[in-house]
Amino acid sequence: MKIPESIKKAIRSGNESKLQEICNSLHPADAAAAFTSLNEKQQIQFAQFLNNDALSLITSFLPASESADLIASLEEKDRTVILESLPDDVVTDLIQETDENQQKTYVELLSDEKKDAAETLLGYPEDSAGGRMTTSYATLQENMSVKEAIEILEETKEDAEILARIYVVDENKRILGKVRLRDLTFNAWSTPIKDIMDHEKLAIRAEEDQEEALKMMLKYDMLALPVIDKANQLLGIITHDDALEIQEEESTEDLEKAAAIAGERDEEGYLKSPVLSHFKRRAVWVFFLAIVAILSGLVILKYESLLENVFILAVYMPMIVATGGNTGSQAATMVIRAMSLGEFTPSEFFRVVWKELRIGLALGALLGALIAIGSWILITTFINPDTLKSITGEHGLSDLVITVGIALTIQVSASTFIGGALPMMAKSCKLDPAVVASPAITTIVDVLGLLIYFGIASMMLGI
Repeated sequence: MKIPESIKKAIRSGNESKLQEICNSLHPADAAAAFTSLNEKQQIQFAQFLNNDALSLITSFLPASESADLIASLEEKDRTVILESLPDDVVTDLIQETDENQQKTYVELLSDEKKDAAETLLGYPEDSAGGRMTTSYATLQENMSVKEAIEILEETKEDAEILARIYVVDENKRILGKVRLRDLTFNAWSTPIKDIMDHEKLAIRAEEDQEEALKMMLKYDMLALPVIDKANQLLGIITHDDALEIQEEESTEDLEKAAAIAGERDEEGYLKSPVLSHFKRRAVWVFFLAIVAILSGLVILKYESLLENVFILAVYMPMIVATGGNTGSQAATMVIRAMSLGEFTPSEFFRVVWKELRIGLALGALLGALIAIGSWILITTFINPDTLKSITGEHGLSDLVITVGIALTIQVSASTFIGGALPMMAKSCKLDPAVVASPAITTIVDVLGLLIYFGIASMMLGI
């Protein structure tokens, strides 16, 4: 029997002991996943059947919105126990998912220490380094001995979220370096901390974007990243599990923008978010792109006489347009990825677009030549001369395939150039490069491709 089904069965039968037995046998993350698969009524029963210890473990693995719903279904005394047991950054995320009145209620349930931590974190935007940090960390001072350090850590071990990295600070909480737990373990008790610490002071300002924090952690292979204020005082740390969440959020955001989906992402997930929410996030971009796509029809209308004279040109229209869209999207994807990894900045605009233009010319020339030669072979093989003359008019097959080859070469070159240039221009204008990815670039190069195709055809065929 699948785990969610066994949980549903225990809930339907009111078998609390069975539900507790199932959840105790599961990893909290698996129990949390089972919880999210339940409907609203079943989730309330689930919360009522389990004790606070089990709920605390499960809640820390739930999305913030679902955690808020779970906490809301509990009695006040149980809410206090659960909130106190959760890491301060998880509590903050949970509180942010509630309305303003509920936020005040939840904050008042916290102990003074927990309340101070939550209020500090709530003072920063959700997507900033300060908004993602935890204030549960351990610190030492450089004049301590290993023995003194271990005694202090013994007292604070339950409060620190991570002990693999312990920060050495001065009297003003400015970072001097860090030690690892193993450094303390394998050194004599009399050894001064200053003799075994490293002097790495890498940190990020609290107001910086969470994506910048992620980049730093990836670049320097950090297990935890210190967060500091303007006076360089240590405020908190971003841990590796937080970094993974940031990476997922940023990747999802970029993917949705590249697919022309706007607005805030629904924390509750695809199936539980309302249809209206999905509609609002997709409608504006879809409408805008549809309006822009009308230009393609206007271009075709302008060159109607050309198509009437050389009808076979219509056969190549989809290929010209689609190839331009594909190569433009490829270029945009490569440039956006490289920028996100810090491989170059918008100041290197000309180097990048020159490189993409050369790539586009090479791709265009290859595709143009192959399509021209392939078209010649296919047409002469499968279309008889009389039929060919009727669809090409007074123009020969050579003029036609050369026209298609040149148009395709120019279209691919231009599309690659645009795909490389637009994301960098967006970045320079303080816009997210992802918003000009796939749909936007594809729509632009569709119109451009038709103009190039019909313009080349008019010149080559003299129509």
